[in-house]
Amino acid sequence: MTVRALPQTVLREATDRRLLDETIRQGRTTRAELADVTGYSRPTVSEAVRRLVEGGLLDATGLKETGRRGRVGTFYSLGARAGWVLALELDQSGVHARSADLAGRTLDELRRPPTAPGDVDALVASVRAVVADVTGAEGPLRAVGVSIANPVDPATHQTVPLAGTPFPEGLLSPTEMIGDLVSAPILVDNDVNLAALAEHRTGQAAGAASFAYVYVGAGLGVGLYIGDQLIRGAHGLAGEIGYLPGTSAETLAGDLAAGGLARSDAPSNDVAAVVQALDRGDERILDVLAESVGRAIISVAAVVDPALVLLGGPVGTHPALLPRVRDSLTFPGPLRVEHGSLGTEAALTGALQLAVEHARAAAVAG
Repeated sequence: MTVRALPQTVLREATDRRLLDETIRQGRTTRAELADVTGYSRPTVSEAVRRLVEGGLLDATGLKETGRRGRVGTFYSLGARAGWVLALELDQSGVHARSADLAGRTLDELRRPPTAPGDVDALVASVRAVVADVTGAEGPLRAVGVSIANPVDPATHQTVPLAGTPFPEGLLSPTEMIGDLVSAPILVDNDVNLAALAEHRTGQAAGAASFAYVYVGAGLGVGLYIGDQLIRGAHGLAGEIGYLPGTSAETLAGDLAAGGLARSDAPSNDVAAVVQALDRGDERILDVLAESVGRAIISVAAVVDPALVLLGGPVGTHPALLPRVRDSLTFPGPLRVEHGSLGTEAALTGALQLAVEHARAAAVAG
């Protein structure tokens, strides 16, 4: 069997990406320190740093005494013109935008209130206004990550229309909404998937090879990581637990509506009213929620047996829900259920991380 060497361009991009990531992680560093940390030879590091500086991704930012007679090292850090990314979160609570540099450091943040349920034109206008108003940094906008409260087809990257979706006005493609305003790639995924990605990268599930992120908000959803891979399904519908069979209604989402959690003007849970009910200790609402969420968790556990289950979303993060859900579980095997650590910021954080990761890879590829 003949083993073929990787093309030089692939090796070069991998080296440049590793050194860029390491420099960002450290804040600033020298070529000698990069060689020590990565194990690359010093000539390899020097050549890669030269490319990164020429591309504007790194800047020389000062000198460092090496402690060796006559030797002075140069510090390097993320370039001032390296570019920036934009993250958008579109759901029933409105539009939330955050810009950041390639280190993920926030540059600007804007919010716009929710538009009328079903008003597509108003939603598009709101999204476009945010994109036009948000500020970035020197250098190009390299990627836009979009979290949307609808399933997204992993092949076409288009939103998937489902009957009874809690966010019908959000079925329009984000590329159609803002494609003429930005020249950067627009990366779209479901909000629950992105929340799970964020928890896996930097949150409560960091280091977990398999876990489930159960979102409870205007709708219900599960983000699944199995074998360190985010499971989207063939059509982007993996984790749509709101469509599981209900007991008092046709679906699990219908059970929550029948239990008094639904809005009167939209096909979704009334998040504000539910949170207020939990705040005042409404046992009936808490029982309805815990029973439905517990059944969803048992269904997931019986199929994929995750090492960890996280509760998230504006309702799922309420402190009253977790202990009651734990009490409702009858699964015979081990089942660890915790709150996610990123709270209601999880989906936007995931969209930002998606954009940053894409931007760094694209930047070193030229």
